[in-house]
Formats: sequence, structure tokens, C-alpha cells
Amino acid sequence: MLRLTLDPCGTARGDLLLECGEFSRRADSYYLGLDPAVRELKAEDRARASLGRLLEQWHTAVLQAKDRQIVDLPFEFADDYTGVVRCSIEGEQVRCRVGWSSVAGHSVIPSQALTHSRNGWPDFDPLPDAGDLIVSRTSLMEAIELNQEDVLDLHPPTVDPTPLFELYRGSYGTELLTAAVAHWDLFGKLRSGPRTINDLAAELGLKPRPMSVLLTALRAMKLLRLDEQGRVQMTVLSRSHLPPGSEYDVGGYIGLSASSPGVMEMVARLRSNRPRGLDLNEDGTAFIYRAGIPSAMEQSDLARHFTLSLAGRAKNVAPALASQIDLTGAELLVDVGGGSGIYTIAILKRFPQLRAVLIDRPEVLRVADEFRKKYGVADRLELREGDMFSDLLPSGVDAILLSNILHDWDQPECQKLVSMAAEALRPDGQLLIHDVFLNDEHDGPLPIALYSAALFTLTEGRAYSAAEYRQWMTTAGLTVDDPIPRPTLIHCGVLTGYKG
Repeated sequence: MLRLTLDPCGTARGDLLLECGEFSRRADSYYLGLDPAVRELKAEDRARASLGRLLEQWHTAVLQAKDRQIVDLPFEFADDYTGVVRCSIEGEQVRCRVGWSSVAGHSVIPSQALTHSRNGWPDFDPLPDAGDLIVSRTSLMEAIELNQEDVLDLHPPTVDPTPLFELYRGSYGTELLTAAVAHWDLFGKLRSGPRTINDLAAELGLKPRPMSVLLTALRAMKLLRLDEQGRVQMTVLSRSHLPPGSEYDVGGYIGLSASSPGVMEMVARLRSNRPRGLDLNEDGTAFIYRAGIPSAMEQSDLARHFTLSLAGRAKNVAPALASQIDLTGAELLVDVGGGSGIYTIAILKRFPQLRAVLIDRPEVLRVADEFRKKYGVADRLELREGDMFSDLLPSGVDAILLSNILHDWDQPECQKLVSMAAEALRPDGQLLIHDVFLNDEHDGPLPIALYSAALFTLTEGRAYSAAEYRQWMTTAGLTVDDPIPRPTLIHCGVLTGYKG
């Protein structure tokens, strides 16, 4: 059947392998890597990404071809010629023949190759020893689709999507500010002077977690600050415009949103200190799993929808995570609560000697199974059903990944998970905490503070600082060599603890 792949066993001048029936031919991927469409990628990723784009064109061309039409599929781009597979559509059958054209391959942009050859290559010359491959169009389409999966890989996005996430999460700023002004009169309560965090939380009726979420966001907005004694006080901006009755008070304007559904939902979450349930009018654990409480993660359709939604972000971030860690000598990685598996798949792609175990709920693992097959790592990625709080982790593993997991839980649960992970590691093993990170002072950054509010409404957690993570790892007996998280993408970073 027809197949074009990058061959890791090939030489620098023959790392592309074309297979057409019994015939095979090696080619050079050099000009694939020069395609302007992939120039923003790392050098080692360009040829594979360009090949993926070329195969997309193959698929479209064969799909749209009419009877008696000739479709030329370029596969080799050389200095003085272009290699071509000529497909002649003959009813339900396709006759494939390998040949070449005198058109210089360097003059053809691979990502636009089919546009270049829309009317065929007029000087196509078949290779005499290639022979013809005759197949049904359906079989040829299936072969190209399988070929696309062969070369599929996870690549960093050419355009950073972070601004989209900041825009999406911006609504939480409106909700928190309106709640503080119109529902708690927070700035009126501070007019008489600074207040301790505990005293202010008691007057507002807020427990430590919601108080932390609200205070962090208002500090990130530069509306509150802590004085030298750690007491909460207003800034110049808030003192000028937010206490009721002040000369330039805009609280009434902000209060126009006081009864909006988003604000009322935020107020309910802050007061109850519970995430939203499956019934929007009840507390619960809509998007996390805790034994004995209804959860979306136990319902097939909801679990699939939520897992695939998170996979959209993961596909952007995972390649950056894989590039920031070193598992060169590792043999086994355990991904706790790994969801779709995208993060571990990217790591497996970078470290071919590595095997991995992904632990999650049964309905979530259905999605992970699809992705491990799609990305060609099913033989190295084991899927295991489990409850991260009650089931023991495999022991003596080289690395454990907690990617966007700890922010779903309150501090006692986080400490427990970190301790369990540390216990399961072999000596010199690594705990990889991949997450967002607040400033150690909990005064920003604003996008993370607003994301923390989003986490608060949907889970039992919030965003944490690197200092909090370092403390938990140190308490668990791990050493953090680099206290600053290495950045990945979309505000995420990775902090590594080592078992001594």
C-alpha cells in the first residue's frame, strides 16, 4: 500500500521512505524542513510537521478527485527534480505509479505542493522498476489516513494561545470585584483602617480557602495590599473610588452587576466554600472525583466532554512540558490523574526508552485509550483504573507526574498526594509538579489569580504558589534544586522535587 514516513534508521540523505506496493524508495527530508509554514518550530520538529501537512493534502486531493482524473502526489523534493506518485482515478479503482518531474524540488513549497501541481506535472516520467499499484479508492484513503497517524506528533503551537485564556478567564475578575463591592461592602469595612486577614474573613463570613481566592484577586488588581504587619488595607485606587459615599465613589456602577447570574454563582461558591455540583443549584464535585459524591467524571458523556475540553489546552502545553524535563535515564513514569494522557504522550515521544502508567477514572481512560492509539504509544502507555487518594501508587518508579492535579484540591489533600508520590519514588526519582503558580506573596499575577477563582468554583482547590509546593515537597523528604518553576505555556510551569 502507499505510505510515506520519516525513517529513524535512515541516513541524513535518506530519512524519508516511500512505499508503494512492493516498491520502496528513500528520499531526503531536507526541503520539508525548510517549509515556511513550520519555520517557527524547533529544527528537529520541522520535517515531521511538514510531512503531516503534505499528507493532509494527499488526503484532500484523493478525496475530491473525479473519475478519469489524474492526481499527482509529490513525495520527494530534491535540488533538480520532484518525486511524484501519479494516481489515475478509474471508477472505484486507483492506479498508482511512482515517477519524477524535472521541476526543481526546491522551488516547491511542501505545504502548498498540491496547489503547485493542481493540473498535474506535465513532464511526469514513471520509474521503470516501480510497477503499478492498483487499489480501490477506499483502500487508498484508509492507507493515507493511517499514514497520517504514523507521523502524527505533538508540536508546540506556532501562535501562543495564552491571550485567549486570559480573555476567557477575565469574567472572574468582574464577578469577584462585584461580590466584594456589592455583596460584602469590603472596601467600606476597611475605611476605618487596616484589618487582619482573620478578622476580615470572620466579618465577611468566609473560610480560609474562599478568603484566599478573593484576597489574592483583589491584591492582583492593585485594590488591596498588606501592610508591614500583614494587615489588609486599601490602595490609593480603591480608597479613592470604592468606599460607599466617597467623593468619587463608583461602587454603584459596579453594583449594576450585583444580581447577574455569574456574580450570584460566585457569591454562593464563596459563602459555601464548595464547588458547583452537577445540579447548578447544589454544592458538589462537578468536575473532580471524590468517592461517594456524584461527579461528572463518573458519567460517560460528561466525563468525555470535560476530558476532551482539557485536552485542547494540553495539546498546546504538553510539548513545552516535555522540553523542560530530563528523563533521559528513566524507565517508568507514573501520571496520576492523567486525563487524556496528552502530557505523558508528549513525554513518551521525547524519551523513546520510557514507559508510563496513567491512573484515572474508568470513563476518563476511554479517552486516554483513543489518544494513546492515535499517537502511536499504546505499547508504552498502560492505563490503570484507580482512586488517587485510596489506591497505592506503583513503587520504585523513576518519575511521577502531577500535571494540573493539585490545584483541584485543598491543602490537606495536596499534602497527602505529594507525600504518597514521594513514598513511591525510587532513590533519585523525580516528582514533577506541572501547574500554574501564584507569586509567593499571593499578590498575583492577575491571570493566575482569576484562574484560581475559576478553579475554586469547579473544584475543591485553588491556585497555589511555588513556595507552597516547595514546602509540601520538602516536608515529604524531597529536595527542590531549582526553586523557580520552569515555564511551559499558558501560564503553566514545572517544579521538580528529587528523592534523596
